[in-house]
Amino acid sequence: MLPRPVSRAAPVRSGGRYAPGMEAHVFRDGALGADPVPLDELRSTVSDLAEGEWLWVDAVDPSSDELTALQRQLDLHDLAVEDVQQRNQRPKLDLYPVHAFAVFRPLSYGPDGLKGSELFLFVSHRFLVTLRFPPVFEIEKAKHRWPILATLAPGPCSALYAVADEIVDDYLEVVEELEDRADELEGEVFRSEPVQGEGAPLQLEILRLRRDAVRLKRHAIPTRQAIDRLADDSDLVTERLVPYLRDITDHLLRTIELTDGVREILTTIVDIRMAQSANQLNEVMKKLSAWAGIILVPTLIAGIYGMNFRHMPELNWVFGYPFALGMMVVSAVALYVGFRKRGWL
Repeated sequence: MLPRPVSRAAPVRSGGRYAPGMEAHVFRDGALGADPVPLDELRSTVSDLAEGEWLWVDAVDPSSDELTALQRQLDLHDLAVEDVQQRNQRPKLDLYPVHAFAVFRPLSYGPDGLKGSELFLFVSHRFLVTLRFPPVFEIEKAKHRWPILATLAPGPCSALYAVADEIVDDYLEVVEELEDRADELEGEVFRSEPVQGEGAPLQLEILRLRRDAVRLKRHAIPTRQAIDRLADDSDLVTERLVPYLRDITDHLLRTIELTDGVREILTTIVDIRMAQSANQLNEVMKKLSAWAGIILVPTLIAGIYGMNFRHMPELNWVFGYPFALGMMVVSAVALYVGFRKRGWL
């Protein structure tokens, strides 16, 4: 039986007011509670949780004051909160005495290329905190999996697994998009009759794809390290949850391998483009050299007969002028035919 949809909850109150973009709910009996928990009651709510219950706090683009309030209510570590405020963190997992702190970098691929966001998570035996920053990563799919995972591996760490799994699945979709686009570019490069003037846009597209591939790998490698550390070193992970985390690392390994394949394809395309450019330049130089040779011989003949010497043979010859012109034409035609046979023209 599929879990029932989780309704969008109201924002959390703080000091009698609502904190925009923040919500907190207790997960009990396999579902999130409908009643929101006020921000100033998080500590007492965590203390009153029964066995198998945990608190979920979600904040979208939280302010410094909201982060300070969360830190005070849930005893979040100073260094972890500082990382959230610094932003642009590398994917990682830090283990603290009270909780674990994870940084994930969700990615998506659209018409404008690769887009990324930031997701910070605090997880303990009693709570899960998700802090999302624009462009906001949607966790609705992960939330719908929480009731199912609660029966397999109870606790907030299974919810963290669901979020991480959705992020890694997006990584696979991104690398597939990169592969498709790389194949398209490869086909364009190998076309027999390239379109004039397309060289610069095509080169820019190749470089952009290489940059996106590098960025994807730069996020996938530390994410795999973080998941491995979570599975090996954290007491938050139950034995039943370990195989699911290993499945994430397998997907990340596949993502890294496919990304390397995309980079190799793009590197090959760049090499082919350079070879094509060199060959095209060689063809141009051949044509220029051929026309220079054709022009050179008539110019030489005209130069010889144009010298102002008194005693030169054929100066007084009636047919001298037609003869010189004929030599120019014959030599030019002979050179043109010769270059044409050799494929220079």
